[in-house]
Amino acid sequence: MSNEKLNWNDLRYFLEVARKGRLLGASKALGVNHTTVSRRINALERALQVKLLEQDEHGFHLTPIGESILPIAQQIEDATELTKERVNLSGQSLSGTLRVGAPDGFGNSFLAPQISEFTHQNPDIKIQLVPVPLTHNLLKREVDLAITLEPTERKDLLCRKITDYQLFLYTSKRYVEQNDIDLTDIEAIKTHPFASYISDILYSEQLDFNGEIGRDLNNPFQGATVMSQLEFVAEGGGFGVLPHFMAEGDDRFIRVLPQQYAFMRSYWLLIPIELNRLFSVRALTDAIFSIVRKNKLHFCPE
Repeated sequence: MSNEKLNWNDLRYFLEVARKGRLLGASKALGVNHTTVSRRINALERALQVKLLEQDEHGFHLTPIGESILPIAQQIEDATELTKERVNLSGQSLSGTLRVGAPDGFGNSFLAPQISEFTHQNPDIKIQLVPVPLTHNLLKREVDLAITLEPTERKDLLCRKITDYQLFLYTSKRYVEQNDIDLTDIEAIKTHPFASYISDILYSEQLDFNGEIGRDLNNPFQGATVMSQLEFVAEGGGFGVLPHFMAEGDDRFIRVLPQQYAFMRSYWLLIPIELNRLFSVRALTDAIFSIVRKNKLHFCPE
């Protein structure tokens, strides 16, 4: 290490560039100009005598040593936030911004309508709900909490199952009225159009439901989100596998062969260990689990 003194504050600049991938994005998040960000990153690298970030036409990327110190920098950030929270907590409501990454079905169709009570009880906490797949990275803290379809064995992440949930094969009343279909004949059903995910951006093999029904299905509509597939099916597009908690109670849908085509999947909550020490994070986590427990039959009907 060089004789230049390490300034721990420079780690804030390192974290934001690692998250945003560009100086301009980091500068906006930090409220400074991009030259200040560049200068502080250079100072940090001189103090450590290592290269933490590399730049190409796509922006900045972590070097191997940059990846290795990223969790340490995050722990320092978390400890800072925890200190501020502990000081401010006495006699006051919880506060801060929590970004939750979730699949669109759970996030948009279930969590968004259900989280209002928590926000009313904690008016100083801001909840930001964003889509998880491919676009946001939990380890870089682009999200604070991530709801996923698969668990993790990473030791730096707290992993808890939120709930199992069932999906069924559906069509719509409109489609049945417009087509001569025997809904007990699966081979005949397979000749009709199906909604599906886009195969080359499928973020989890657990979502390949159509592959379990038949490999040669006609998929004229492919959507990156389950919300788009639900609307395609609902408005007479054909057939599709949809979560029960999204389709139940909507009289546009008809469940098809539920004994033969019932799929079980799970939602998992992932939180960085250090971040889970924050009261606000634990409060939101408790709220999510409480909401799910109250709606258990929406996810797994008896």
